[in-house]
Amino acid sequence: MLILLIAGGVIAYAVSLYWWPMRPCRRCGGTGTNRGSNRRRFGQCKKCGGSRSVQRIGSREVHRAVRGAVSYRKEK
Repeated sequence: MLILLIAGGVIAYAVSLYWWPMRPCRRCGGTGTNRGSNRRRFGQCKKCGGSRSVQRIGSREVHRAVRGAVSYRKEK
């Protein structure tokens, strides 16, 4: 029973990685600016480059696996 719950949690996490691959940047808090920025001094966050979001861990691998499965299926 416990194994089914763990497997279900892993599958749910993988699906969430596929549907929502990005998360707010932790360094800038999702603002896209440096911590000390104000009206006089402005700078983009060095981690996200001002995009306000970064890729979640594992999302790239999930997308590659899905693309590989789709291309394998098309070949058959």
